[in-house]
Amino acid sequence: MNVDEVVESYVRDVAGCLPRARRNDVAFELRALLDEELAARARAAGRAPDKAMAMALLREFGRPSEAAQRYHDRPALIDAADTHHFLIWAVGGAVVFAVHGQVTPEPFNLDAALLQWLGALLLFFALAGWLRRRSPGRFAWKPGHGPDWMPRTLSAFSLAALLAFPVFMYAAPVTFARLLMPSAVPVDGLALTDAFAGSWQRGLTMALLLVLALQEAITLVLGARRWWLRRAGVVLDLALAVMFFAHASPMHRPGDGASFAVFESAHANAVAAPVFMAVGGMMLLFGLYYAWRNWVEIRPGPAPLAGAPA
Repeated sequence: MNVDEVVESYVRDVAGCLPRARRNDVAFELRALLDEELAARARAAGRAPDKAMAMALLREFGRPSEAAQRYHDRPALIDAADTHHFLIWAVGGAVVFAVHGQVTPEPFNLDAALLQWLGALLLFFALAGWLRRRSPGRFAWKPGHGPDWMPRTLSAFSLAALLAFPVFMYAAPVTFARLLMPSAVPVDGLALTDAFAGSWQRGLTMALLLVLALQEAITLVLGARRWWLRRAGVVLDLALAVMFFAHASPMHRPGDGASFAVFESAHANAVAAPVFMAVGGMMLLFGLYYAWRNWVEIRPGPAPLAGAPA
């Protein structure tokens, strides 16, 4: 190849990395720039440009994709600022799926689940980055209220929701379903087995749910979610995750080791098992995420007043 063919090949590869609307203009500009630089080097060397001189120049310009990036900045699929959030959710999801694979009695393809989770995260973060670049004003940073912030109205709503949904529903599933469903819908299949009704698993889970409601009640009284409440919330989330995972797998009585299910109805157990697993996974993700939030949290001391004596 002669000098012109080398330069033309480089320009063509650079233009191929650019959007169609910019290819011709950039190719014309880059070709003129390379010809000018090559002519200057030839004058300085006192000889005609050759292939070696052209290759040395092009190596300084970088690979075609790198040169194209200087003309048109193509954003990464995941913004660098989102890397730590991506890693947090990726690791959290991997932990959830690993636990799920250990406790579920059904065959579970861990590798496929991890690939699907990473693919979903990649699509989500790529879409989030695209939306931020498309509408920067809508997604601009706004000052937060601080980690202690929790208005009493929101706290009261959360407390009422906790008492109605997880606490009451878990304590009396048949009564809860009768209040929620039409009278024509049979709900007797939600009756608990005697073994589960008196089990330590149910007692501990009920206690954890009540402590979760108590935590929200304390937040309501204080009008803020203090640091010790946030740390207690992480422990509660992780403990509830373990218990709901246990609900999704066969449980055993202490002593004789006999297995028992949650509901009298086999169909209700088949439907509830993936629900318990999903709730356990959600609680585990929340626990890991808020554990990270507590770990990176700063609590600086009060700043000295201006003009105050040292």
